[in-house]
Amino acid sequence: MVWLVKLIGILLVVAGAIFMVKPVNMKKVMHFWMEKKRIYAAGVINILIGVIFLFAASGSSLPWFVILMGIASLIKGALSFVMGPAKIMALIDKIEKKPLKSLRSLAIIPLVLGILLVYAA
Repeated sequence: MVWLVKLIGILLVVAGAIFMVKPVNMKKVMHFWMEKKRIYAAGVINILIGVIFLFAASGSSLPWFVILMGIASLIKGALSFVMGPAKIMALIDKIEKKPLKSLRSLAIIPLVLGILLVYAA
């Protein structure tokens, strides 16, 4: 299971790097998820990732960080269902309208979290 955490970390690093170089791609990804069924699919995916992180935490070198990321992922997945598609689409729309420099700054988050996950796994 730890290899899945490392793989997810690598994917986050790649996504963060791509979004820093071309923040327009972040807008495309956000726009892709702006559909009711896709929002619920994202919620399920986040819940699965959270469960994977929690199961893999004991085998990692930084279990507290992997547990923290797992809990955050579970909360993010649950919020997809609790908030509902309308509120999530409004939030995504708000972020999508930010200037490219702001989106480039936001790309630091997945980049750093991905690096930490790779290190923790």
